[in-house]
Order: sequence, then structure tokens, then C-alpha cells
Amino acid sequence: MTENMSQKVLIVEDDPINMLIAEKLFSKHFNISKATNGYEALDLVANSDFDVILMDINLGDETLDGIDVMKKIRTELQKPAMKIYAVTSYAMPEDRERFLKEGFDEYFPKPINKQAILERINQEFKAN
Repeated sequence: MTENMSQKVLIVEDDPINMLIAEKLFSKHFNISKATNGYEALDLVANSDFDVILMDINLGDETLDGIDVMKKIRTELQKPAMKIYAVTSYAMPEDRERFLKEGFDEYFPKPINKQAILERINQEFKAN
């Protein structure tokens, strides 16, 4: 698996433990930025481009969840091609289809499967 520290990955996660785990899993592979809520994520994306965003769905804010953030990135920030993966504890069989229909590029249930996410991100870069 090739490591490319120039690949910029934004992790959007409100839970400090989950953030720490995600950061530890991916910081050796990618240039990581972090947002602990949707507003932080939107600010970061407005001012910078990311190769991939790992987006939690339940961000602890009833007014702005991960689905809302993803849609705002695509429309208001006009970054429709930015790759956004749902990384969520919603793990029922129908959830994958629901999040892909909403507009996410990929879906990963928690707990995080590092290998699956690394493989998907690396596929993304081989395609470009």
C-alpha cells in the first residue's frame, strides 16, 4: 500500500475518542485535518481542498448533521467532485444504500475498518 502524505484527508467527528482513533489510524498515511463539528468542517473546506472527507453522520448538533454538511459542501461551497465518505455508527443493511442515495461517494460502518478505507482512498488516487 503506497503512502502519500500529500493526500489531504479531513476527518469530521464529534466524539473525541473516535477522532483520536481515526487520527491514529490514518495520520501515518495521509495529511490529516480535523473538524469536531459541521461548522468547522465547512470553514475548513471553504478555505482548502481535501482529497477525501471522512464524515461522521451524527455530529451532536440537531441543526447540522453529516448529511447536511456533505450537501452544503457540494452546493453552497461548489465542490461537487470532492470525495466524501460516510463513516457512521448507522450500520443496518439499508443504511449503506440510504447514504449513497443521499450523495456520499462511499459508506463505511463503525467501528472503522482501516484497511477498507485505505484501499478505497488509494483506489481514488489511482483513478486520478
